[in-house]
Amino acid sequence: MKSIMYVHGYGSDGNATKGRILREMFDGVPVLTPTFDYDRLSPWEVQRQLVELCRREHVAMMVGSSMGGYHTLCATSFFEGPVWAINPVSDIKVTLQRITSPLMQQLDGEGKALAGRRLAEYEQFDAEVFRCLPGRAGQVNLALSTDDELLGDHSGLLRLFPLHGRVVWKDGCGHRFMRFAEMGGALRATWDGVRD
Repeated sequence: MKSIMYVHGYGSDGNATKGRILREMFDGVPVLTPTFDYDRLSPWEVQRQLVELCRREHVAMMVGSSMGGYHTLCATSFFEGPVWAINPVSDIKVTLQRITSPLMQQLDGEGKALAGRRLAEYEQFDAEVFRCLPGRAGQVNLALSTDDELLGDHSGLLRLFPLHGRVVWKDGCGHRFMRFAEMGGALRATWDGVRD
């Protein structure tokens, strides 16, 4: 049976609200909501886990939010089904620095070294994978906030994915995209195209 996979953002996990909402939207459809430890896993390790899950669980559609949206977009290097990226990170270095900067002061020397190594890995991964994605027409769908306080206006993202499919803009929901439940119609329409 085909399934849907939700990829959570940084600082979240497989029990994220959007994953629960997806399970409610698609009652009777397997909705996978794995947890990824972005602090401990390199970006290549996250992608390897995504490859394994997609193949083993017959994933037909992927949905990802924020850093999970970034990884969902990167998955289009191997995944041929449709993806929905919700306020995905597109400038990984700047975003990671912004997110981790307050945390760095709480880390010991070993923790700071790991955070620095992870940032360098994401910079390399970004150049080798994200900036070189094939960009199949219509595969990438975007749900974007007009008031994303973390990522801004998303203009850089739209330039990176000129062949995107649908773009749904929502006001008043911030980076966390608090109006995700309203996406049901768009997500179901995409699912209807791949579920058979």
